[in-house]
Amino acid sequence: MKNSECIIEQYRGERLVRTFVPTGDKTYPWRMEANGKGYLRTNGWVLSKILPTLTDNSPVTTRVVPLETDAASADEEAGV
Repeated sequence: MKNSECIIEQYRGERLVRTFVPTGDKTYPWRMEANGKGYLRTNGWVLSKILPTLTDNSPVTTRVVPLETDAASADEEAGV
């Protein structure tokens, strides 16, 4: 799965605290959404927020959610 094919969500307990959405831009490939606002971010900045959450004792849980593509939606509608 490519970065452009997924959304990254971070939770503290059951509460969603931030979401990273791909933008397609080369300079700022991610848009971070938090507290009702959006911020453009670089790959390095996003990694600095994701990597520490991958440890066992992190209070933040990171989840990857695949984006639905037009082809996947068409297959699902066709029952494939």
